[in-house]
Amino acid sequence: MTTATRLAVLDPTVEPIPAHAVVAQRPDTLDGKVIGLLANGKRNSVELLEAISDVLADRYEFKAIMARNKGNASRPCPPPLAEEMAAECDVIITSSGD
Repeated sequence: MTTATRLAVLDPTVEPIPAHAVVAQRPDTLDGKVIGLLANGKRNSVELLEAISDVLADRYEFKAIMARNKGNASRPCPPPLAEEMAAECDVIITSSGD
């Protein structure tokens, strides 16, 4: 006896995300801004952010730098940490190490 099997073919494509929904507004300059550095907890993520900060500091005069580490790359940023950084920082740079 033969059993018929149906094969469902799925279309993995989606509509493109509108450009205004993808990229946050950028400031004209980083001069006078509070820069947030958010590491994801992976090895070298902190070091990568420090190197990026050093390069940017050669070009801009930051008001302050807030460096934080969310501690676990496989988990979302804890809401209190995200809220603190969003309230205090003008720009946040994240990193993934390894």
